[in-house]
Amino acid sequence: MRACAQETLAYKDWKSALRRSLAALPSEYGAGQAALRGAANPGSIPHMSECYDVIVIGLGAMGAAACFHLAARGYSVLGLERHHLAHDRGSSHGETRLIRKAYFEDPSYVPLLCRAFDLWEELEAACGERLFERNGLVTFGRPGASKAYDGALASGKLYSIPMEELSRDEALRRWPIYRPPEGFSAAFEPGAGFLYAERCVLAHAREARKRGAVLRENEPVLDYRFENGRALVRTQQGRYSAARLIVAGGGWSASLLRELGLPLDLRKMLLGWFPATGAHAADKGAPGFVFDLDDDFYYGFPQIDGKSIKVAGHRRFEPLSAPEEKDALPPSPERLNALRRFIETCLPFASGELLRSLSCIYTMTPDEDFIIDRHPETPELVFAAGFSGHGFKFASVVGEILADLATEGRTGRPIGFLSAGRFRANPHARG
Repeated sequence: MRACAQETLAYKDWKSALRRSLAALPSEYGAGQAALRGAANPGSIPHMSECYDVIVIGLGAMGAAACFHLAARGYSVLGLERHHLAHDRGSSHGETRLIRKAYFEDPSYVPLLCRAFDLWEELEAACGERLFERNGLVTFGRPGASKAYDGALASGKLYSIPMEELSRDEALRRWPIYRPPEGFSAAFEPGAGFLYAERCVLAHAREARKRGAVLRENEPVLDYRFENGRALVRTQQGRYSAARLIVAGGGWSASLLRELGLPLDLRKMLLGWFPATGAHAADKGAPGFVFDLDDDFYYGFPQIDGKSIKVAGHRRFEPLSAPEEKDALPPSPERLNALRRFIETCLPFASGELLRSLSCIYTMTPDEDFIIDRHPETPELVFAAGFSGHGFKFASVVGEILADLATEGRTGRPIGFLSAGRFRANPHARG
């Protein structure tokens, strides 16, 4: 961070320091160094601003990870978050998130997941805190009719991911805590598991700060613009300047990226915690679970608190026109009753008595695939949005990709299918 109260002198000092810091970076970041050097322009730095290499708007799972990767490469980074870190207003809370490699949604995601797994392990080693439990994941579905079941097995076969295929009777004997419907089978991925959501966000943020990143909480962005190749960002607390800008705004992405007209819809999703016996305990090896039923796609987690399990449905939702609406109303009785019916039918060692609930936001695209791209006319702006209820597990690699795009203008990760251009060509594109 460099204060520019005396604009001309401060700018000279800033540019000199930036050149020295960029020159000291490893050679693989050479292209990014050159780009950031060329982006500096004294006429673009407002009076009394702070100057950075990269500013990141939004410090949820994706933004915090981007700050970490940028700071680890030696760039000066400012992260701006409208709420406190690991807040419960958006999409990066709720204790746990499933993580798996055998991706039924689209096997194109598997290479990204393989890298995400590695990066989560590296972060866990760096912070010295448990972030990831590998309890496995069992997916129940009707063979030939269930996208979740058939797709998981197909992705596993395509990428040689260890998987087990079990009949209903075999699954009942192995996991008596689950009762799949007649005609269902089970696909088990032993290397899957779950992440501790808030811990992951805070670990990325903490490690970013250790490496020099400046992260400001409770500081919503009022507006931003670009002048002479630099991003100028304004909040109530200050004005900031950077060579590159990353927007990872979650449910606030539509307003932060308004001029792009991205097709993003908001959904309020219910998460419930219900009583369960110790047979569901994570430390006894209980896996996460998915049931692809006719009325909904239900998923849940093993017990980590000694008394309850977290259960949710993926298809039932309430539409939102703004993220601030999320907590305006109590949980929908219809959605709560659906969770209770599922528990009574398929989880014999649990009870439908709700202990507590939370809601989270899904920011949906029409095809339910992510959007990760650079602005078509302002390449200094990089953005990630529309994670459609299945993005958290990717945060470690998305952060790396955003850092690549901001500093190098490209990434070696296979993200072509996530380009925003697919909606410019067809606004109703489906995967």
